[in-house]
Amino acid sequence: MDIKLTDILTEEFLEKFQDSFAFATGFGVVFVDLDGNHIGEGSNFSKFCSAINKTEEGASYCALTNRKAINLAIKTKKASIYVCHAGLINIEIPLTYEGEYIGAITAGQVLCSDMDTYPKDTEFKPLPWLDTEEAAEYFSNIKILTRQEIEATAVSLENIANYIIQNTMYNKLQEKLAEERQKTLEYEKKQIEMEHHLKLAELDALQKQVTPHFIFNVISSISRLISMEEYSSASNMLNSFSQMLRYSLSNIRSKITLEQELNYIQNYLVIQKNRFSERIDYEIMADNEILSLMIPYFSLQPLAENAIEHGLLPLENGGKLKLNFSTTSSLYCIEIIDNGIGMNDKKLEEVKKILQIDRDTCSTNHIGLKNCYRRFKLMYGENATFNIDSKPNEGTRIYITISRNADIIN
Repeated sequence: MDIKLTDILTEEFLEKFQDSFAFATGFGVVFVDLDGNHIGEGSNFSKFCSAINKTEEGASYCALTNRKAINLAIKTKKASIYVCHAGLINIEIPLTYEGEYIGAITAGQVLCSDMDTYPKDTEFKPLPWLDTEEAAEYFSNIKILTRQEIEATAVSLENIANYIIQNTMYNKLQEKLAEERQKTLEYEKKQIEMEHHLKLAELDALQKQVTPHFIFNVISSISRLISMEEYSSASNMLNSFSQMLRYSLSNIRSKITLEQELNYIQNYLVIQKNRFSERIDYEIMADNEILSLMIPYFSLQPLAENAIEHGLLPLENGGKLKLNFSTTSSLYCIEIIDNGIGMNDKKLEEVKKILQIDRDTCSTNHIGLKNCYRRFKLMYGENATFNIDSKPNEGTRIYITISRNADIIN
């Protein structure tokens, strides 16, 4: 692994750390690479060390002694405290990342009251500048610390350096995990999008089933009235139908508000009322706050149509259709109730089974009811319930609920 210290720690961070540690301890501090070369200018350098590092020969001496100290620290697996070529105490802390050495942090530029305690670098010919008065003046201002102070600083620096690297490794690991999670999420998102498009395609297919079904019935009703020469009723029906058709053709979409769907239903009921007169009665009650609920387009009109065609009209005197739209603290509630012929237990169970079958069947029985059920499930999933109660000669009640916290699945 060919990685550098600056690959995992920014130069800005290195500078801030150097400055803060130097301010707290009074030591000169600098990060170095594995060759012992300084990374940046360092912090709190003494005039003595600054002067040495300004010369090419002095900087090379410092780099070589740093490298020797790093090698010693790596060999002993602990901080290296040594006397540099210029006679000052330096502390070298090697830094490892994922088992590889990537550089070190150097602190020091001080003197010890017991200098002979630590090994001294004696392999280099002394720099000529060290014999000058300027060097002697700068050297006289170097801080003198005890052995205990120096070694306590070494332990602190080692602990801090290890924490920095471990914290960086942890952050890098978290970034890697986040990237992997993001890839997983992107894959799951694509899967969801594919399922979403499949559902939209199915919803569109269901929509195309419902709309012609409704249009055919309306046109048949108008045609029948004209043939009976009931022109006024036919005109009223045609006007109501044209309003519905004009709106639907200019606003076809997979979902609409309940209020928009009620406009369809009211026009439909006007048509049926004109057609069957006293045999059909209806009542609509709706809470204002439910009117903005999003529902599948043309999903309730077929239920009203079924209630009239299969529940009320078979009765000699007809009956009444009630549409109730209400809310509770947690639910939107939709009720379609008729007092028509109803169904016995066997027939009701058959209808419920048809609703639960995922695949389309060849039979056209209850197509409007099944489409409505499936489209609510496509839009709201498990957050929507669809229930049917019926008794012979008492009528049928369809009860739909939607969680007020539900999100639309599309």
